[in-house]
Amino acid sequence: MDKKLYQFCQRNFKTLLNGKLKYAPLLSRLNLEYGFGERRGDYLYFDDNDRQRLIERVQQENDVHLFRQDYIDSKCRVDNALKQRNEKVNSQPVSEGFVLINAIDHLRINGQHLKLLNLTSLGCYIEASEITAIDHPFIVLVENLAIMAKLDALILPEKLRDALFIYRGDIKPAQRTNSAYQLFRHFKSSHQLVCFSDLDPAGIQIAVTCGAHFWLAPEDFTLVNSSLTGDEHEWFNQSEAIKWLARKNNLPKSCQTALITMQNSKKTLKQEHILAHNIKMNLYPLD
Repeated sequence: MDKKLYQFCQRNFKTLLNGKLKYAPLLSRLNLEYGFGERRGDYLYFDDNDRQRLIERVQQENDVHLFRQDYIDSKCRVDNALKQRNEKVNSQPVSEGFVLINAIDHLRINGQHLKLLNLTSLGCYIEASEITAIDHPFIVLVENLAIMAKLDALILPEKLRDALFIYRGDIKPAQRTNSAYQLFRHFKSSHQLVCFSDLDPAGIQIAVTCGAHFWLAPEDFTLVNSSLTGDEHEWFNQSEAIKWLARKNNLPKSCQTALITMQNSKKTLKQEHILAHNIKMNLYPLD
């Protein structure tokens, strides 16, 4: 979380445990990027559960307690090295600001067409702020890292064969989600944005909060019932996401259908299952 949003949260939610606030740009970011609260008309409604999840998320991303510590301004290690003997003092991760991108054939960014090597690769780490133009009509946000190396093996809608894929990132310091989300949403008005997430409650939550126009998911949701060995844990481990989705009054129809299907079977599918079982994918509107 950046300093501006961090300090906004401290001003507004340090002592306010639940209630509503008039919708505004920073509240919109908090809702979209962190799944905080629920928008109803011109107001964002939230409760203590939203607040607690926000504390946990910021602890993972920034390694500080949102309401007990001030924002820590971290610096690039090279900048630190100008004055500090220890370049690591209060430094940000080396990859801060970088995003992992990939494509099936060519990368087309900033007016350059780059042919990809005929080798298995997760993609290229690029400084997000240097990406000013994307010449792919679709941009796909990918939840799981393993998928980034297997894009050509996915059974995608034909129009996505020419998409740019961005790894969403995770809680590890070297792969935080902020830069990927910011880059993804930056092109919302000019490109078609797609979220490719797991077929589970948390995946649906990511899809409806990330700012995408479409959700990329299996054509047949009943495939959650595929015969797989071992016990199902993910459905039961995602009670918070299930509760959050239950409170959403305007959940897209496809997400409702998928959630009901999972609810009936208490089963989920990860992106790795979708890849391994050659499951055909479809695009579902989220707007």
